Amino acid sequence: MEIEKIKLNKTKSILQFGIPATIGMLMTSLITIVDGYFAGNYIGSQALVAINLGLPLLYFYLAAGLMIGVGGSVISGIAIGSGDKPRANNTFSQSMFLVLCVGIAISLASFFLFNPMLRLLKAQGEVAVLFKQYYSVFLFSAPLMIIDSCYGMFLRADGEPQVYMGVNALSILLNAFLDFLFTAKFGFGIRGLIFASLISLSISVTINTLYFLFRRSKNPSQILLNFCKFKFDTDTVKQTFFNGSSECIGELAGCISMFCYNFVLLKYVGENGVASFTILGYSMFIFSMIAIGLCEGMAPLVSFCFGAKEKKLCIDLRKITNRIVFCVGVVFAVTLFFAGRFYCSIFVDDTQIINMVSRGFKIFTLEFLLQGFNLAGSMYFTSISCPKQSAVIAFLRGILILLITIFVFPSIWGMDGIWLTAPVTETLTLTAALIFCAQSDRMMKK
Repeated sequence: MEIEKIKLNKTKSILQFGIPATIGMLMTSLITIVDGYFAGNYIGSQALVAINLGLPLLYFYLAAGLMIGVGGSVISGIAIGSGDKPRANNTFSQSMFLVLCVGIAISLASFFLFNPMLRLLKAQGEVAVLFKQYYSVFLFSAPLMIIDSCYGMFLRADGEPQVYMGVNALSILLNAFLDFLFTAKFGFGIRGLIFASLISLSISVTINTLYFLFRRSKNPSQILLNFCKFKFDTDTVKQTFFNGSSECIGELAGCISMFCYNFVLLKYVGENGVASFTILGYSMFIFSMIAIGLCEGMAPLVSFCFGAKEKKLCIDLRKITNRIVFCVGVVFAVTLFFAGRFYCSIFVDDTQIINMVSRGFKIFTLEFLLQGFNLAGSMYFTSISCPKQSAVIAFLRGILILLITIFVFPSIWGMDGIWLTAPVTETLTLTAALIFCAQSDRMMKK
């Protein structure tokens, strides 16, 4: 990365980093979508429900992985911008060791949570059986998932987003092929879906590990991230956790809110409500992956420029990213407002579920227009080592406002209340995000 090139081509620089990150995130989201397709068409709607009930566990893993990956990559990115190669490599090596340990620890602890979670949600019968079949294998694949995700963050911080995109593409294509093979051809059921993920993630993590072990630079002055014999630095660990705290809060919020969504849906609507929310949620997941990918494309550029004392350039990069994600949101909102029924029919042929989802899109579309601004704001503050503001944005949109709306709105408006929760939450959070950005811009311009 070079400051002058970024200054001359701000939008191009964002897209050069953002498009590979977005493609990588989209491919990752396609694992979930493809799993949903095969679950709904070859196993049944109860498989969709079973997978959805365990999503809080997925979000918990992602919370830990993002906290370490984002927090560590920001430190490495700023170190690269200031020319401090030893700190960049030490932080990278220490972060990857941390995420491995944390992933294993979560899997060991989660093994004992299956039955309490099912009892609390009052999930029984076939759904409970499918849940255990899927998530008993998930405990092995989830640590690999967050390790793989962290590799992607550090590759972007190092200016090599296309490498992760290529490896990720291979992993996703393999996962889709194995999904088809294990479920459609061999009839392995829901276990086939998660075994496909386990195999593809294992290959992806192996390739990325070998890349960081053996990569070399032809230019001695160029800083490249490599594994090194790191010195465990508690101050760096604290800073890593602090920098990544907002992303951790955001994913933990996803864990908490998904559990609450499922609880409320089963209480007020039933299993069809969970299936409907799952299907609409796939579209939201795709949009979020695009928005997060673009924001993650912005993040290493902002960290690098911040380390090089180019503060005005940091602000310009955030504003351009806001415009890009808003345009993407408009495309999603318009498309799904008019094509919601067709989209839903891809997953199920149940008329009641299709009607629920179609109506949901009519209410939900504002979410696509607003979420990108809040994601960009949160990622921006993390990138300039201002995690407090980032954490507040994440807390408002992921916990405080969202949980209030989840428990209040459905009790008044039923399923329509479920669809209203996210748009109202993003609208109220945006006010705080705009205030923080205005305050930060004044400070940065001094």
